[in-house]
Amino acid sequence: MTKHLPALTLLLACNTAMADGALYKWVDDAGKVHYSDAAPLQNQKQGVAELSRQGTVRKQAESEQARRQREASEAQHKLEQQRQLDSARYDKGLLESYRNIDELKADREKQLSILQASLDAQYSRLKSLNLQLRDMLKEQDVSQKMHRPVPAGLLHNIQVIQQEQKGLAAVLATKQAEYNSVRQKMQEDINRYQQITHGRQ
Repeated sequence: MTKHLPALTLLLACNTAMADGALYKWVDDAGKVHYSDAAPLQNQKQGVAELSRQGTVRKQAESEQARRQREASEAQHKLEQQRQLDSARYDKGLLESYRNIDELKADREKQLSILQASLDAQYSRLKSLNLQLRDMLKEQDVSQKMHRPVPAGLLHNIQVIQQEQKGLAAVLATKQAEYNSVRQKMQEDINRYQQITHGRQ
């Protein structure tokens, strides 16, 4: 009798696997209900339900629209979880970096002063270029009024200054945007720090 035990064990294992296997139920476009131990090869508009061999629903049928809505909801939930995590890290960073609101303000003011100094230097350079260009254009105008050819060197210098003005204008726009961003972030940090510390008082 003992020699038949392996075969009996294998038979029981197969029966258990069959019992645990899934059944699939779906309704086709014609409204006909189908049952099968294999999922349909083609996508079904109303979705496919997964059942146990005892008929218990393991997974509800889900239409394409319902699936998209569920996935969108899940994605939104993940975004909210990430937002909360980022917010917690942000709060922790503020509290670990600054002992009080005055330290935070001083640090942000220092950043702003460095950016402002850079802006001032660029604006000063632009003002100097404008004055140089003004004088060169006057010289060019005199030559034209006297019906004399404008010196090639003068024309070249005018072109060089105009190109530098254009590049400097782009640099100033970038630095001004950076300054504004840091200033806005500074106020946000201050407001948030005050909210956190107020809640701990």
